[in-house]
Amino acid sequence: MKHFQRWRLWLLAQQTFPDRSYPFNEKGVTLVELLTATIITSLVTSLIGFGVITATQANKRTESIAARRHDLSRAFDFISNEIRMAHRINQTNNVVASSSSTLANVVTNTGLPLSDLGAYGTLVLYLEIPINSQIPAVCPAGGPNAGSPPPQPANYDRVVYDVRASGQDWLPPNSIFRYGRVPELDGSINPCRDPISSDTLVDAIANVTDESPPCPTPGVLVGTTGFQACVKGMQVDLFMRSHISEVEIHRLNSTATSRLGNTQPVPILTGTRQPGTDTVDLTWTWSGQISATTFAVKQVVGTNESQVYSGGNLSTAVTLSGSSGEQHCYSVTATTGAVTSPESNTVCLTK
Repeated sequence: MKHFQRWRLWLLAQQTFPDRSYPFNEKGVTLVELLTATIITSLVTSLIGFGVITATQANKRTESIAARRHDLSRAFDFISNEIRMAHRINQTNNVVASSSSTLANVVTNTGLPLSDLGAYGTLVLYLEIPINSQIPAVCPAGGPNAGSPPPQPANYDRVVYDVRASGQDWLPPNSIFRYGRVPELDGSINPCRDPISSDTLVDAIANVTDESPPCPTPGVLVGTTGFQACVKGMQVDLFMRSHISEVEIHRLNSTATSRLGNTQPVPILTGTRQPGTDTVDLTWTWSGQISATTFAVKQVVGTNESQVYSGGNLSTAVTLSGSSGEQHCYSVTATTGAVTSPESNTVCLTK
């Protein structure tokens, strides 16, 4: 009887508390459930990855646009600063850029061949920036053009800006290029440096303007596409347009005025060759004081520079010496007391 009761108690315990270690009492995971979980996990991972990539690309695009704006602003400030230092803007002593005289005429009137500018595009600015440092007769050792006279002109730098199609290493569609000596780190100009042509200042310049820049008379509007200048004597209104993205044009407008002005008189030189000879009659006009003024005529043949006249007259005759085919270039300055005028325009003739 006691054995029977014990058996009943054991049977009741088995029914109430089954043995969970028995494998067939556990429920397993089906293949469908496993595949579903895998697909959901993959979708979530893909969405997170897509979000990360999109955010990264947007961040890079924002950084790229900011960099283009920064580059354009730096170029804009650089050009504005050179305008402030110039004593002539889009003009020489006897040629001024206007509707009847192009900027190319101004450049060639200075004696600078247009071919020296490289494959130039649309000319926008011509500047003459005085060199304030001492001009050596011979460039010092260890520097550019050591042992030779400084490249001409030595007392000022001729700077030309143009806009043309961007090269393969620059952002399209256009770039602004510069011709002239490269300034030193402190902004000064080394007269012994050779001018550099086709020096890229900034790229991503727009191909078209979204509006016509205002340039009322007597201003002369020069340039095209995304780089234009309204020149009013010694004041320049600059207009830049940068193609910084597929849908955005960044605009910069500002006015820069020369600190020097063109108040100091400058001689205007002309040269006439006597028929059938190598004798040249050089004459110049001078709007400043005549008394106590000394005029000096400089001759440059290749790298050789010499003074061929000094006195109070407004003319002199020179003879083209040397080998046939050599180019002789002349310019004149006027000195009144301790003040010497800027150099005149250059007259070049070939023997």
